[in-house]
Amino acid sequence: MAVNSEERPVLLSLDGRGFYVVHYTAIPESDLTRIRFDLADPNTGEGGSAEAVVDPRLVEALNAHNREREKGRALLIWIDTQKNEVSWQLRKFEKLQPDLS
Repeated sequence: MAVNSEERPVLLSLDGRGFYVVHYTAIPESDLTRIRFDLADPNTGEGGSAEAVVDPRLVEALNAHNREREKGRALLIWIDTQKNEVSWQLRKFEKLQPDLS
């Protein structure tokens, strides 16, 4: 999946399949937060959605990432439905240099 270094994308891996997060909404529950992701498949351009009950810190990370002014960072989210696990990480990526050879 190619990432534009002038953007701050949110990328989601759902059971190993990669998507761009187009939009998300979150509803707080007792100790967790229900979050719905609107997704775009980078290979086909098709849309879809996914919903998960997550630690509220993920929503905080999403909101902070979207408010951030610095570009060249991506928020990566992994959802593994088999293990019932959700994890995330903010990553910085470098601009691709043209191959001059």
